[in-house]
Amino acid sequence: MENKQIDLRIHHFFDIIRAFGKESIITPHLHQHSFHKIAKLIKVDSNLKIKIVIRCDSVCEGCIYYKNGCCKDKVDHRKDFVFKEKFNNHIDKRIMEKCFINKEEVLTPVKLCQKGKLYLDNIDFIYSGNDLWHTEQRKKDVIKGLKYYSKLHNFSL
Repeated sequence: MENKQIDLRIHHFFDIIRAFGKESIITPHLHQHSFHKIAKLIKVDSNLKIKIVIRCDSVCEGCIYYKNGCCKDKVDHRKDFVFKEKFNNHIDKRIMEKCFINKEEVLTPVKLCQKGKLYLDNIDFIYSGNDLWHTEQRKKDVIKGLKYYSKLHNFSL
């Protein structure tokens, strides 16, 4: 398989792993972003090169809220953020700090999954301010997703 490189926000990576854990059928979204396409790439290619970014990424391509290189969507689940891009930057920086990932670092899905324990150990800090039930459910689904992906590609976590 061709070994291409994508740009990805770290929270998008863990959202994809979470979707695998939920056993979701990942299909095109109403907002027309590329989440389903990127999830498929990650699912089939454990050696995919992923450049970690703190900006709109390959998932954002095609989205109705993606304008002039920025996300214009709004956050509706918190009062301390209005725009999703600022919230996403906040979450991405927290994940990167706790998982020891540098901006623009290129990693494979396997390497990112192996950082999953750090992500899970710090999930309450990363998502502090979010609904606690939702964060706990996210944690359960990411655990399932990491197990699924590691079994699918035969590697240890």
